[in-house]
Amino acid sequence: MGTSLLVQGPTSPGLSPRLEAPLESWDTREVGPVEGIAVMGLHGGAGATTLTALLGTPASDIGRAWPMSLNAWTQREWPIPVIAVARNDHSGLEATDRFIRSWASGQLTGSILSALVIIDAGPNLSDGRKKATKRLLRMVPRGTHIPWIDSWLDAPPDPARIPGRLKKIIRLLNTPPPTP
Repeated sequence: MGTSLLVQGPTSPGLSPRLEAPLESWDTREVGPVEGIAVMGLHGGAGATTLTALLGTPASDIGRAWPMSLNAWTQREWPIPVIAVARNDHSGLEATDRFIRSWASGQLTGSILSALVIIDAGPNLSDGRKKATKRLLRMVPRGTHIPWIDSWLDAPPDPARIPGRLKKIIRLLNTPPPTP
């Protein structure tokens, strides 16, 4: 998929002439308290729980809805950074496309999209899935790809034993993006 750890894209919402707003808005919900990074799965089985564990204590798995501040529970300033996570199978790529169109059209407010993480859905990717993954990662402020790791099928990842490239990605995701 390339040598770059993170791909840079637009830092703020805005639809390009080739991108239309989705017919159905992305779900939002009030959450709190959230300290650190909110990790949001874009579909069931996206890998949000696994990524949250890899990111460590500053991260919270918040489910599949875009987080909005619940003022009574807020213990930190909003907006909070959100990392969206998806697999690059058919349903994951479709959900990611709909999410990006919701974000780009300005429908998702109250938090800041920090990054999109796309995790391989299998050991071999078709050319079409590789192309779709690369295209989607370039449409958000920061995008990254996590390759298939077969041992994660047998046991959860051990943060002390993950590949060096993935350690670097985790370190970058734990760093807030520059503000626009």
